[in-house]
Amino acid sequence: MPRYKKASDGEWPGYPHLRINDIETLTIHQNKYVAKAMVNNRKGRVVLLMDEELYNEFLTKVQERKGDKSARHVNAAVLDAVQDWMKQKK
Repeated sequence: MPRYKKASDGEWPGYPHLRINDIETLTIHQNKYVAKAMVNNRKGRVVLLMDEELYNEFLTKVQERKGDKSARHVNAAVLDAVQDWMKQKK
């Protein structure tokens, strides 16, 4: 018989620090994509507004460095820029 966590009062336990190993429900572990989606859904987000000219220039640079302008590569480029900025500010 699968073991379930007790229901919490309020927000999801571990929010926003949920890890796949924190999920004890057997049925969710049987489908790794559901568990991964639950974890990714709770990650931090930043919305960045850019003028068209800057946005197009950014996408061109992503394509030059990463090979294409896919969402995965755009996200990786932004994460790289944030990490570089944080290193400079130390």
